[in-house]
Amino acid sequence: MIDQFLDYYSKAKKMQELKFEGKFWTEEEVNDDLVWNIPIYDVVNRKYAAFSSLLEAIKKQEEDPKGNGIYFTRSRNIEDIDFITLCYLFRLCGSGINYKPKEYLPFGTHGFGNFWVVDYLTKGETEFEQWIDNIPDKGFCDVKGYLLPMIKGGLNNFIKKETYGLIECLSSFLVKNKVESHLKKSKDYKLIGIKEIVDHGNEYLLNKGFKRQNFVLTAFAMDMAEYFQNYVDRNSNVYVGSNAKKCLDIILPKMNKDKALTYLCDITGNFSKPYDMEDVACDFIRYKDNFQSEYHIKLNNNIKYRNNVCK
Repeated sequence: MIDQFLDYYSKAKKMQELKFEGKFWTEEEVNDDLVWNIPIYDVVNRKYAAFSSLLEAIKKQEEDPKGNGIYFTRSRNIEDIDFITLCYLFRLCGSGINYKPKEYLPFGTHGFGNFWVVDYLTKGETEFEQWIDNIPDKGFCDVKGYLLPMIKGGLNNFIKKETYGLIECLSSFLVKNKVESHLKKSKDYKLIGIKEIVDHGNEYLLNKGFKRQNFVLTAFAMDMAEYFQNYVDRNSNVYVGSNAKKCLDIILPKMNKDKALTYLCDITGNFSKPYDMEDVACDFIRYKDNFQSEYHIKLNNNIKYRNNVCK
């Protein structure tokens, strides 16, 4: 099965190059009906995935390869602490996931959903205080294909009352090592690992009487590795989700998960980091099962495509 995974990876990489990196590949060169026609299977770097579209648009502005940045030019000066808060809230609220193809403007589609902060970002309102003062009691996010976390007291109440403390805890942790090194006048400091961020956030939540947020905090920590590379080690190990575990159990059954992800990065030329490869592994499970949403099928004239690798 490792050969099938590598075949899929090469096809997804070609689609990423075609859509976002200025290279040209034909349908015959990609040679996969499912990959060519269904946009879920078009990335090997997490930043290009639909669920990162909002964050990329805010960070890249007019240089966003997906073209969404033009809607957020009034938010180009967002402060780091507010962007960190945005990353956490966006992951907590489902990352705009709804597996709906982008037919018109991005708002409301896969990767944006109806996450309430989006409207304020388009207006240039970039501070957490502005967002929190205007969060609706209901309908503040819209996700399909993802279950929002069950939180004591409710998600809305948690956002209003607990976000400040958690973000203060996480942001302080991000810069702690660098600040200490600066005070010691040392340039040699150890970047924080993705798992360390998750563990630190979970420790805070448990001490406050809440459950762990493994999935949310892992996605958040991956964002930190992507956008704050001076603080977080992009090559660090990551916690692996259920679909990625299924994939690694199939293609590298005798290898532990950390080594397996690193091995896959190595044999594919280190084009992907472990946090990228974890997402590729998740996609491969969907690919193997020929997953495509009802919206994709409808958009493709009711044709359900199949992959050309896993028969």
